[in-house]
Amino acid sequence: MRTQLVYRKAGQQRGATLVIALLILVLIMMIGITAVSTSNTQYKLAGNLQFEDGAMNNAEAAVAAAENWLMTSTSAVPPVPHYLDAGFTTVGATTGLLTIASNSAPLTMTWSDSTSISVGGNSAQRYIIQLLSTNNLLTGSSAAVGRQAAAVCNKVNTYLITGRGVTNRGATKFVQSYYSVLSCT
Repeated sequence: MRTQLVYRKAGQQRGATLVIALLILVLIMMIGITAVSTSNTQYKLAGNLQFEDGAMNNAEAAVAAAENWLMTSTSAVPPVPHYLDAGFTTVGATTGLLTIASNSAPLTMTWSDSTSISVGGNSAQRYIIQLLSTNNLLTGSSAAVGRQAAAVCNKVNTYLITGRGVTNRGATKFVQSYYSVLSCT
C-alpha cells in the first residue's frame, strides 16, 4: 500500500521547480545583457571624451605655436600662407595678416594650406592669426592719459589667434586667443 501512495504523489507533481528555475535563468540572462550593453556604451563615451581631449590639445598647441611666432618674430606679419577665403580681407597684398569680416568665419571656413598655417607640417594642428588693431596706446601709459609720451614703448598691435585641432577619428575643437605685441619701432 505504501508503494501506491508514492506513485500517486509522483504523478500529481506538475514541474513548478523547473518553471521557476527557467524564469530565474532568464532574469539572470537579461541582467547580464543589460550589464554588457551599459559597459559597451560607457566604453564608447570614454573613447569619445579621449578623442575630444586630443582635439583640444591639438588646438591649444596650435595657438601656442602662433603666440610663440608672434612673440619671437622680428617681422610684423605671420609666415605665408596666411591668406584667406570665406569673406576675409588681407591688410596688405603681402602681409597675409587678416582682418575680421565675420566673427564666425574661422569656425565655418575650409582649413587648408592656403587659408591657415599647420604646426610642424601636422595637419591636425592649424592656426590663423588675425590683426585686430594696430598701434593702440596701452591703458595707463603716460601718452594714453594726455601727458607727454614716455621713453618706453606704449603701443601694441592686437591679434586674434584661432587654433583648430582635429583627431584621426574626426573630433574637431577650436580655441581662440587674443594676443598683444609691442609695436614701437
